[in-house]
Amino acid sequence: MVLEGQTAVVTGGGRGIGKAIATRFAAEGARVGVFDVDGEHAAETAREIGGEAFAATLDVSDPDAVAVAFAGLGRLDVLVNNAGVETRAPFLEITPTAWRRQLDVNLSGTFYCTQAGARAMAARMYGRIVNVSSVAGLIGPIDLAAYGSAKAGIVGLTRAAALDLADLGITVNAIAPGPIETELMLGAWTAEALRERPQHGAIARFGTVDEIAHTALFLASPDSGFITGVTISVDGGAVAAGAYMVEKYRRRRAARDEP
Repeated sequence: MVLEGQTAVVTGGGRGIGKAIATRFAAEGARVGVFDVDGEHAAETAREIGGEAFAATLDVSDPDAVAVAFAGLGRLDVLVNNAGVETRAPFLEITPTAWRRQLDVNLSGTFYCTQAGARAMAARMYGRIVNVSSVAGLIGPIDLAAYGSAKAGIVGLTRAAALDLADLGITVNAIAPGPIETELMLGAWTAEALRERPQHGAIARFGTVDEIAHTALFLASPDSGFITGVTISVDGGAVAAGAYMVEKYRRRRAARDEP
């Protein structure tokens, strides 16, 4: 029960990675706030968690709404900035509207919530902030220039906030998930993509939401007090493999196709 007696907020907590993190935090004793732009999903997750869990409808790209949501919390010990949106498009076809929306939610939303959360944490001189970036912010993604730019911005924001907030007893770290098996991914990807994509990582499978939640729990715990400003890739070795994965993937396919 490493979070016993603490209050935690997870944005984008209604489903997927956010839901797994919120559920794990509650299991470790935290009073969890599930914030999501989809209020129904947020409320459903809070009901499933039970106990003192509570839900709120929140568009993190609206700074006024963020200020109101966090002002009513009182005590806040842990914040996970997980809310995000992704729109795929070739670079030359990205519209200004799509560009702005992805930066507004993914990057600006993380800033607004971090600032509001840190103000609440500063009163007690203690806090843990965990930002969810992506491997798309660490390597060059295809058809995801807006998303990748926003997620790379989160890495920079994490470093800057870590330095600014250190004297207030607040640590700020980030997680960069690789391909994680979620309901949204299973519904959006083709059967071929679901079969072939894991072969592009050193560990030839998708990650799970529970593996992200486990990492988030460590960064949110008192035991991580000497860690700040870092981004941890939970990606099956995709970033470490880099361009060499092209050849590794070719060899895997050749071996699989051998009679």
